[in-house]
Amino acid sequence: MLRRRLFAPGVLWLKRSQITGDYARSFFPHQVQVFKRQQGTVAVEDSYVKKFMKAVGWMDQSRTRLKLTGYFLYESVPDKVAYREWFEKLDLPDTFVSWFTITELHVWILMVRYMAEDISISTNDKKQYVKGDGHFVRNCIIEALWADVGNKIKLLEGANPAIARKQVSELSEQFQAALVAYDEGLNDDKILAAAIWRRFYSLSEDAKAENLERIVHFIRHQVALLDKIPSEDLKFKPNIVWLSILDH
Repeated sequence: MLRRRLFAPGVLWLKRSQITGDYARSFFPHQVQVFKRQQGTVAVEDSYVKKFMKAVGWMDQSRTRLKLTGYFLYESVPDKVAYREWFEKLDLPDTFVSWFTITELHVWILMVRYMAEDISISTNDKKQYVKGDGHFVRNCIIEALWADVGNKIKLLEGANPAIARKQVSELSEQFQAALVAYDEGLNDDKILAAAIWRRFYSLSEDAKAENLERIVHFIRHQVALLDKIPSEDLKFKPNIVWLSILDH
């Protein structure tokens, strides 16, 4: 059984009141305002991203477009997910680690959908997985996640760089373990609930069963919603709608 290692007390357990900035803001470094939010959509300003698109030829290089798709997909998580609802409804502490755990789950859901794009059916009706655009976008989403984490760590008041690096390394190990655990529960609610109990509540006996059930239902509904998005839209113009945890 994969078990979650608890962090020693450190900067990642700081509460929101101890954060020098909003850790759910945009992840792009060295700029003050990259995205202008209008009715839940993302509009690109004269920013690093727009300049980058112009420099490489946005309409001509499919890999560049897919890379930016991955980054925009990740941005939809901290930009659109109602973290406070998760904290309050699911009895989670308002800390960086809780923020990461919630973000991680949404990232995994995106990965599930995009990895499915690379599954093909062979002549003998067997499913085969071949790395393609889905795998590439998946990697870009993960790349964006860690870029965001690195920038948010800098916002932690009184953060010791050496301790922060160590705890982020542990976070990375837990991230890999969580992906495996969630994958194992993809087609089994009991296994998925166990993975959630382990990841969100550290196997605490005080965790409420209804909270685990609520998260499982959310995952099933969110995955089904993403499955309805056509492949072409997934590649170049994904519009991700994140369901509310309050509705499950």
